[in-house]
Amino acid sequence: MKRQTYYYTFLFVLIFVATLIVFYWFFRSPYFLVVDTWVKANTLTYIIFLFLYKSIGVLFPPIPGGLLTLASIPFLGWTTAYLVDLAGSICGGIVAYYLGKKYGHPLLIKIFGEDLTKKIENTKIKKNREIEAVFMYRLALGSTILEAVYYGAGFLKIGFINFLLGSILSHILVGVPSFFLANNVLNGENIILTILITIVGIVFVLFTKGRYFE
Repeated sequence: MKRQTYYYTFLFVLIFVATLIVFYWFFRSPYFLVVDTWVKANTLTYIIFLFLYKSIGVLFPPIPGGLLTLASIPFLGWTTAYLVDLAGSICGGIVAYYLGKKYGHPLLIKIFGEDLTKKIENTKIKKNREIEAVFMYRLALGSTILEAVYYGAGFLKIGFINFLLGSILSHILVGVPSFFLANNVLNGENIILTILITIVGIVFVLFTKGRYFE
């Protein structure tokens, strides 16, 4: 397995943990009450904004849409925050899928650069494994960029239904535990167990991706 795969995975985990630490500090600061009061008074407006922000974040990777939905857990509860993340991710993902399919290589170069685009081009998905491959796609590219999954699936001509099913299933399998565990961390509950489960999940994905890619 390439060293770069481990590097990007480690970097992603490091950023994720650092983000949770910052959130943990914020939610115990005086600023939290101000934001919480506003969200409770404007819940629908906030949810619509969060949905649009997440959708745009999928189409334009520099926008960290997932971080804001995670940060919304204390305001909306982890279940609602996750459902908004799921809806925004899938809606944005469908648009990204068709953009990748229609504009192909030139568009991917502009969004992800030559190195990541080359990895997408060189990805060989095993026959009858498209749904599972969408789930494993990120780490197989040596990256944890979710947006590459959506654009790349269209570019690689993965069937739309398989893409949609794979995207939804992968989001549920990865997203639900992630939001649940993030909720535990933010509430100061079961932190050691949360870290152990996260590590086990990453190791499992890394060592089973060979089933879906050539």
